[in-house]
Amino acid sequence: MERGNAHMERGNEEMRLTREFMADNRTFTEQMIMRVDRMTRDNAKTMDRMAAGMDRMAERMDRMADRLARGTAELERQGAEQREENRAGREALFALIDRMNRPNPPDARG
Repeated sequence: MERGNAHMERGNEEMRLTREFMADNRTFTEQMIMRVDRMTRDNAKTMDRMAAGMDRMAERMDRMADRLARGTAELERQGAEQREENRAGREALFALIDRMNRPNPPDARG
């Protein structure tokens, strides 16, 4: 009987230790879940702020691209205008040179 009681005591002690381990493990698991959950929420907030910042940056870049496109169009217009003025000036100069090279230039009145 003594032997049976010793086994029973040892079994009861093992069960007590198992219950204690399970309680500690449950507490540890709950704490880990809480910390991971908090970290996940914090990371989500950070990523939301980053995404909002990237959206604002994309909007600024779009506005800059629009201004650059307008500026480029204006420069192209001015360049075309300048090329036309240069062409007209060259043609006038050539016409003047051609008149100067004639043996008997016509009268300036007509």
